[in-house]
Amino acid sequence: MSLDSARKFCQRVQSDENLAKQLANYPEIEDFCNSDLAKAEGFSFNKDELAAAKQELTKEQIDNLHCHTEACNWLGG
Repeated sequence: MSLDSARKFCQRVQSDENLAKQLANYPEIEDFCNSDLAKAEGFSFNKDELAAAKQELTKEQIDNLHCHTEACNWLGG
């Protein structure tokens, strides 16, 4: 698991609408972290590492994380 991976994930979600849309399939962060999608995309992080990576972002960057559905509120809510 890696904080660097969580940082890359945050950057990618901000710029990749297709990935952002797929996150709606994962209602909990653990669902995504353990998914084939995460593995295929090369992401390996846990809830705490994602929280730490998000603390490094500006409000505008957090607003652009794109996971803002009721089914997927673990990223931005």
